[in-house]
Amino acid sequence: MSELRKDGILVNAAPDYVDTGSNNHSGLLTAAQDATVLVRLATLGADGPTAGFFSEKGPVPW
Repeated sequence: MSELRKDGILVNAAPDYVDTGSNNHSGLLTAAQDATVLVRLATLGADGPTAGFFSEKGPVPW
């Protein structure tokens, strides 16, 4: 993933457990809460982090 940085592509993930119909509404976050993380990641500048996992609180270990 880090090799994509030279092309201006950052690859990150937000592996939260979201409350949806596909998990019988047992998730811990609403879709709106998770969307804030995804929007933040989608709008990172070229110097932003890459190859990471992120939650509402920031980076999480993987």
